[in-house]
Amino acid sequence: MIVNQQHLPLHLTQFLTQAKMVNSENMLIVLGVIGNVTSFFVFASLLPTIWRIWKNKSVDEFKYHPLAVGIIHSIMWVFYSMPFVHPHSIPVTTVNSVGLVMYIIFNIIYYVNTNKTTRRSMVLHYIAEFVFLAGLVWSTLVTFDSHATRSGYVGFFCVFFGIILYGLDLGITVKAIRAKNVKSRLLLYSLVCFLNGLVWSVYALVKYDPYILIENSLGALIGCIQFLLYIGYYCVERFRTIKLSPVDDC
Repeated sequence: MIVNQQHLPLHLTQFLTQAKMVNSENMLIVLGVIGNVTSFFVFASLLPTIWRIWKNKSVDEFKYHPLAVGIIHSIMWVFYSMPFVHPHSIPVTTVNSVGLVMYIIFNIIYYVNTNKTTRRSMVLHYIAEFVFLAGLVWSTLVTFDSHATRSGYVGFFCVFFGIILYGLDLGITVKAIRAKNVKSRLLLYSLVCFLNGLVWSVYALVKYDPYILIENSLGALIGCIQFLLYIGYYCVERFRTIKLSPVDDC
């Protein structure tokens, strides 16, 4: 039976409202913890590549752009989650702070092991990011005076750089398939990206945060597309192997 709260005593209505708030807060805590774990695995997925660069003292064909964009993307979300921009966003702060530290380490290792031309390009990239971030912080604090307007302004750029990062990621997937250099860990990575985007999308729905929702819904979609591309690749290669394998005469 559906109970209309308008017909309930005031104290009971207040109790039900508080119960809903407590349940939402508990759900946000659980989703935030799960999201931090899944995001860590997304960040850690770069460790084999970075370890290979460090071990071989060479970056091979791996480009620095995803690493450089990863830094500004993490900084943007840390700034977004600050109390003076979008309060009560501790899970967003923690996960992107960890991501920022990891991306800085990855960039340093890449910088040390690449050539001089790429180093100059990286430095110019970092300078451009610093100038942009300085301008963004200044304009946010000076131009806007409410959480809603600051969240909207900063959130837009968070999603913007997230789209760039996902685009670079999808480009790497397509390149790997074309080069027939698909490894099983890439399949696992795409699955983790999908789950990570899904968890944070649910978090955003409970918290009513459109910017977290937009970026992570897109992340879940990209992860799903990557997963399907890898599955399709394995199925095609498996079919070719079976078709080309010799058949014994009866």
